[in-house]
Amino acid sequence: ECVTHGWTVDGEGKAMHKSAGNGMDPAEVIDKYGADILRLWAANTDYHADVRCSHEIFKQLSQNYLKFRNTARYCLGNLDGFDPNHLTAPGEMEELDRWAVTRLNALMEKCFAAYDEYEFLVATHAVNDFCVVDMSNFYLDVIKDRLYCDEKDGAPRRSAQTALYLILDTMTRIMAPILCFTCDEIWQAMAHREGDDARNVLFNDMHQPFADYALDDAAMERWAVIEALRDKVNAALEAARSEKKIGKSLEAAVTLTVPEAEGWLAETPNLADLLIVSQVTVQTGSEAAVEVRKAEGGKCERCWKVLPAVGADAEHPALCPRCAAAVRSLPQF
Repeated sequence: ECVTHGWTVDGEGKAMHKSAGNGMDPAEVIDKYGADILRLWAANTDYHADVRCSHEIFKQLSQNYLKFRNTARYCLGNLDGFDPNHLTAPGEMEELDRWAVTRLNALMEKCFAAYDEYEFLVATHAVNDFCVVDMSNFYLDVIKDRLYCDEKDGAPRRSAQTALYLILDTMTRIMAPILCFTCDEIWQAMAHREGDDARNVLFNDMHQPFADYALDDAAMERWAVIEALRDKVNAALEAARSEKKIGKSLEAAVTLTVPEAEGWLAETPNLADLLIVSQVTVQTGSEAAVEVRKAEGGKCERCWKVLPAVGADAEHPALCPRCAAAVRSLPQF
């Protein structure tokens, strides 16, 4: 099979000619942006039509590249000391982490189909959307508190680390044919499971979807509701911040009015953490609404949540109970 493309044209759609002076030397592109950006450009082009090439396009692709690189960097930074040979079992994993793995499964299926059809553009866009929408805008933002403030070897933190490892390992294998230098660098920096070839990522097969960790459709629909709710809460928090009611989101207590069909939100574990506020109350009503007020209680010096329970621990009066327990588990204490 053979894949071909049309003319290579400049940013204005004009064919590149030496006489016109609008050509681009790949060596200059590599010197300025790096070889992986040039490879990303080749994979990111729609070769069914003439292929555009310009510095503006490379600048935009550099931003897409950074989204992938920064997602990998976040995962690597929070996997220090993690043993991938002892992953959290599916039945013991937090539901939010299973949501992330379910979204990862969908990414795998989309990318595999794209590679089979030589639609490299579809694969690169899917990975970028996953890094921006699913990871940066939601999942990675929410789990920061659990990763930074929970007990180092506690079950909730290990659950998040398991999801991060599966995400990092899978994304690195998916993008290795395109971002070969970056993915090899990631591969050399991460821990590996027994059976993996640690020499280079390209010596390893891409993963198949992790079916044991996947949530069913009903659960994913509930998480879609939570994602939409979080967008509304973020808008309300921004408005409250503009009105000087609060500073950071953890200074806020939120009252949510939701339809009866969404009354289950009141029973959602750690809803305040999902919304990145200190306190949340859910009530049902005819019109959906988000009310923001300043949270009451003391501010924990470790996690910055504002809670009435801060100060209840005599040994660590400046901490909330969760953080006091985490500090007590540290060797130096």
